[in-house]
Amino acid sequence: MNGIKAVFFDAGGTLIHLDAPRICDLLSEELGITASLEGFQRAQSMAMQRVAALVAEGAGSTENLKREFYSTLLPRMGVRSDLAPAIDCVLKLAQSEMLWRRTEAGAARALERLKERGLRLAVVSNSDGRIESAFHQAGLFDYFDFFIDSFLVGVEKPDPRIFRIALERAGVEATEAIYVGDLYSVDVAGAREAGLAAVLYDPFGLNAEADCLKIREIGDLIKLLDAV
Repeated sequence: MNGIKAVFFDAGGTLIHLDAPRICDLLSEELGITASLEGFQRAQSMAMQRVAALVAEGAGSTENLKREFYSTLLPRMGVRSDLAPAIDCVLKLAQSEMLWRRTEAGAARALERLKERGLRLAVVSNSDGRIESAFHQAGLFDYFDFFIDSFLVGVEKPDPRIFRIALERAGVEATEAIYVGDLYSVDVAGAREAGLAAVLYDPFGLNAEADCLKIREIGDLIKLLDAV
C-alpha cells in the first residue's frame, strides 16, 4: 500500500474489547449467575456480527441493538436461564462504566510500529462520547493523533461522512488512508463509500466470503502494508 499516510481504526471489537472478567464478576455478585470466559473473544465477535446484520437491514434503535448484542453474547458465555435480568444488569453497568477497555496482546506494539513509520493514526468509532476514556483505560491513548466519536460529531458509520471528517482532521486524501474494522457492512462498506481502502479484522474467520483484505491479528497489518 504505497502512498498510505494515515491508518484509521475502529474501536470496539477491533482494538478494544469488553472487560469480560468484570462482567462475570458482576453477574456473580448481583444475580448469582456463573458466566464463563472460555471462548469469550469468539462470542464477542459473533455478537458484533449480529448487530452489524441488523444495522445493515436498517433495523432497531440503539437500545435494541445493545440488547441484541448481549442476547447473543451472554448465552455463549453460559448464561441461559435468567438471561433477561442478566442483560439488564450488564446494560446498567455499561451506563456507569466504559466496559470496552481491554486490548489484545500485541496491539500496542503494532501501533508503535505504525507510528515509527511516520503514519498518522486515528480512531473512528460509533460510540457514546466516552471513546477517549476507553483508550486511556486500555493504555492505547497516546498512540493516536485524534479520535472521532460518532456521539460527538453527530454521524455514525457506515455513513461516509464520518470517514470524511477523519480525512479532513488528518489532512490526507482518501487514497492516502486505510480503515481497519471488524464489521463488513459497517466498517468496510462505509470506508469504501468514502473512498478509503478497507481492511477487515476477522480473528475467527467469520467472513470468509468477504471481498476485501483481511487480517486475524492487529500485528498482521504491518505485513499487509509491506506486501500490498
